[in-house]
Amino acid sequence: MQFNRQQSSTAFSDPYWQQLDSQIDTLKKRTRRQFFIAAGSMLGGTAIALGGLGMATQAFKLPTPGQSGTSCMNSAALSTSNPTVLKVCQLNKSINFFSFYVAQQKDYFKAQGLKIEMAPQFMQVGSKVVDAVESGQYQIGNGVITDIFTWARTDSSARIIGAFMDGYVVDIVASKQFEQQMQVSSGSTLAQKVTALKGKRIGITGPKTGTQALLTYLFREQGMDAAKDITQVSLGSNNQLALSQLKAGQVDALSFFSPIGQAAEAQGIGDIFISPVRGDVPGLRGDVHGICYTKQSVIDSNPQAIAAYIRAINLAEVFIQNNPTETKKLLNTYLGLGQSVTDAVYNAQIAGVAHNPQISQSAYTVAGDFHVKAGLVSLVPSYGLLVANNAINSALGASSTCQS
Repeated sequence: MQFNRQQSSTAFSDPYWQQLDSQIDTLKKRTRRQFFIAAGSMLGGTAIALGGLGMATQAFKLPTPGQSGTSCMNSAALSTSNPTVLKVCQLNKSINFFSFYVAQQKDYFKAQGLKIEMAPQFMQVGSKVVDAVESGQYQIGNGVITDIFTWARTDSSARIIGAFMDGYVVDIVASKQFEQQMQVSSGSTLAQKVTALKGKRIGITGPKTGTQALLTYLFREQGMDAAKDITQVSLGSNNQLALSQLKAGQVDALSFFSPIGQAAEAQGIGDIFISPVRGDVPGLRGDVHGICYTKQSVIDSNPQAIAAYIRAINLAEVFIQNNPTETKKLLNTYLGLGQSVTDAVYNAQIAGVAHNPQISQSAYTVAGDFHVKAGLVSLVPSYGLLVANNAINSALGASSTCQS
């Protein structure tokens, strides 16, 4: 898979732009007032900024700038005796979505008048989560920001409604044998670590994933090409298989989601070699990664339920930050890897859990820059048009005004 070839930013004939042209033609037939009202909603996700070293994130100048469609959320409480059902699907069972698990265990959804219906199994692939939300099979997707960056290119109604994780939770885990052979360690400089990986076999979950993207990004930053300078071995999302391959020497390192690094260290197989959450990668500090998302039509048709969902996640994130003892117990149950591994994951990752669902411009920009440099996307939607700030702020009581 060649990631160094980016799509042309002038390809205006794709279905995304054809759909936009059709919508604009329809709007032209309306009165001036109708046009501005509809345009504010229709263009909520259409501003696309060209990615690059100086990624621009300026939105089109609309009458209500920075508003993602309908801006005022109805924060009235739902009935706890007759809860509203929300269908939610999720990418996987990783630290990215621990806040959602806490909200379930602490009955925060129930307290907000919601009944959450989850997928029978985790979908494992981001595109499947997007497809499930786009088709209407599910109303909310718990995934990663990569999903919605890609989705927004073909659907202007895509919206981010909250943050789960303010940190990139993929680690490079190196075998003990590799570290001894190359005379490097977790304390070596980033340049020394990446250079040592050149020519080695590195396990990833698969192509077009965050695990491959991190390698692409790291090698590009050092003037190399991960597609040519290393051998990438796709191992799927099976952590046990990945650890066995590392132990047997079939791969020299792994690029995998936490908690595989903590498990490798606990078993004496390897060490967490490069960790973005630990601060090892300057360009990924402050990144927003785990998110929840939906369509603007879902926000419009279910404003109370979406507001309740956001509030429940906020309660969970506040709980995690303020209750370390109980949080560790919940994390241990969630991961099922034993208390020693859980404690290591807690110490390494818990600071990256979002303090609230709000997403800052700076965190969004870090994520956008990374995705462009990692070859995952060539275009990044404008922050003000993809992040449903009004929905989030209104749900949390942070917005004092509503746009009509």
